[in-house]
Amino acid sequence: MSAIGDRLRELAGAAADRPAVVEDGAVTTWAGLDAMADAMAAGVARGELVPIDAPLSAATIARIVGVLRAGGIAAPISPAMTDRERAAVLAALRDGAPPPGTDLVVMTSGTTGRPKGVAHDEASLGASAGAWRAALPPATGWVLALGLAHVAGLGVVWRAVADGVPVRIAPPGDTAAILDALREPRMSHVSLVPTQLERLLDLVADAPPPPGLRAVPLGGGVIPEALVRRALAAGWPVVPTYGLSEMGSGATALPTEDAARAPASAGRPLPGVALSIPDPGPDGVGEIEVGGLSAFLGYLGGQPREPGAPFRTGDLGRIDDEGRLYVADRRTDRIVRGGENISPAEVEAVLTAHPAIADAGVVARRDAALGQVPVAAVVLRGGAGDPGDAALAAHCRVSLAGFKVPAGFVRLDVLPRTASGKLRRPELRALVDGAAAGQLERPGGDRIGWRITGDGRRPLVLLHGTLSTAAQLDRLAQELAAACAATVHALDRRGSGTGRLGDVRPVDVGVHVADLVAYLDARGIERADLVGVSFGGVVALEAAARRPDRVASVAAYEPPYGALVTPGMGVDFPDGSGLEAAYARGGPPAAAEAFMRMVAGDDAWDGLSDRSRSFLEAEGAQAVADGLLAGLNPAALSGISAPVLLLTGDASDAFYAPLADELARRIPGALRVTLDGLAHPGPIVRPGRVAEAVRDFLESAPE
Repeated sequence: MSAIGDRLRELAGAAADRPAVVEDGAVTTWAGLDAMADAMAAGVARGELVPIDAPLSAATIARIVGVLRAGGIAAPISPAMTDRERAAVLAALRDGAPPPGTDLVVMTSGTTGRPKGVAHDEASLGASAGAWRAALPPATGWVLALGLAHVAGLGVVWRAVADGVPVRIAPPGDTAAILDALREPRMSHVSLVPTQLERLLDLVADAPPPPGLRAVPLGGGVIPEALVRRALAAGWPVVPTYGLSEMGSGATALPTEDAARAPASAGRPLPGVALSIPDPGPDGVGEIEVGGLSAFLGYLGGQPREPGAPFRTGDLGRIDDEGRLYVADRRTDRIVRGGENISPAEVEAVLTAHPAIADAGVVARRDAALGQVPVAAVVLRGGAGDPGDAALAAHCRVSLAGFKVPAGFVRLDVLPRTASGKLRRPELRALVDGAAAGQLERPGGDRIGWRITGDGRRPLVLLHGTLSTAAQLDRLAQELAAACAATVHALDRRGSGTGRLGDVRPVDVGVHVADLVAYLDARGIERADLVGVSFGGVVALEAAARRPDRVASVAAYEPPYGALVTPGMGVDFPDGSGLEAAYARGGPPAAAEAFMRMVAGDDAWDGLSDRSRSFLEAEGAQAVADGLLAGLNPAALSGISAPVLLLTGDASDAFYAPLADELARRIPGALRVTLDGLAHPGPIVRPGRVAEAVRDFLESAPE
């Protein structure tokens, strides 16, 4: 038996019919959870290390408790991992011996990408749960919106079982579902990462929280001071924290009543936690050292640690005169510019205080004179205009010394973060440095821009539509990479994004296909799956017809294959005439406006925000290249041998569905699917739905 197993057995007797876990409307009672745990314990040998696929569910909770109850060692694995990440974790579990006394292993790569197994026993996990229960208001129920392969999610379970209160599961990325769960009167507590809290505040427009909410522990990296102030102003009982897997989740916490006085702080040590900065610099900043009863036993494959002994965390921080911790950064993330130390987190906090910036990440870029300079990647807030580099630099200078001001700014649709919200700095650094982006020279002086997302075994090329770019499909690329275990190669076609036209002109579709094949050659890819959005779908289908030796499959979302339009179809397909004249009259902005009015109507263009209009105007050369496309060969469609998926949304313009139907009629074996609730921008605004459809298609299609 185990401590949590004993407590669950006790609840199964004393509160048998009371709810223990609520998910998707289904209720598992304490007696039911106890019985599930007993069933899950079957076949587990004492001392056996058991990898556990850990979706957020009552079954996963029962499996973890069951393994512990049988005397095994539970090692939950995130279901969001790619095949490569999963293989690395399983190898680490297989090859590394656990320290004596281990009952549970938490796998963590932090922000480095290398999996580590953090070993705990039930005493350390119980001590962590006890410390949190002493530091927070009494709980009547916990909303679980963090993964069970993460120490914070496990901590929620341990606390809820200790208190005998129910857990309601909410998908971590579904803000509406989290809010719905919090509205249940019993749900008094929820642990969140900063992005989750920010999205909740956005969803409720900074309204007060549900009346039963008592505590919102907030962690997962350095917490923006502006977010804490915003939450407090709206009345949310936020509790900033500092925690790590090695401490069974939490090390410090800042009570809500103190957060207004020190919103940048992560609080004081939890009961039983020792905190110090052994070697502070002149500014008081040094490496954080922690220890206590909740400290880990050691790393998988490493030397056992003395129970409770302090250890250096690798994080930088300072402690004020009242014992409050202020976290600065990872020691390895520090930027040294001409001998001056720069904390990326400090710069990020200043940037996210700008009203136009939703998220920011700062990394080092090599510099011949200074060694390193800081460069910021920023995500613009929805509906906000781009203030420009000069304005962002000026904003930084108000709060930062000159050497801390970023030397450059990069715009991204989303920053790469771990499931717990920590910034993946190596991945961000690769994006900023250009290691994941580049340009391919083509005959005539044109260039084809590209960017790579993921590292799965399946090569997948993503082709965007007119007046969009590969960068605009970053979220779709990330969803595809995760869902399809793929490496996604997103191409900026001629005239778009980082792709360049030597001279603005209509481009034959055969040129697009040749560009695609040249990219595959340059990357050493024999055959690839193609996902085409709008006009990109047209290119993908033509590539499948012309180069079947290089195309494994095609998924096309609403391809405007206008050459199929006949009078009998009743389709009012836009006429591209006038685009060249518009370009000659007013350059890319005029061409973009003419194209949008032609395709989507006057209201669509007139209703654009300034930010959206500015983006589209910059891509006007692409409107000329695509709008007067030549070379389509409908007769060749019947010769496509690769599996083909044709997607449309049921809320799109009327001409897309008939065109997709006609394509399905002509292409042998083509699969035709309609996605509910999606319009033409669906791959940008709801990429998960599109990625799921592509995943299902690829799983059924031969590789």
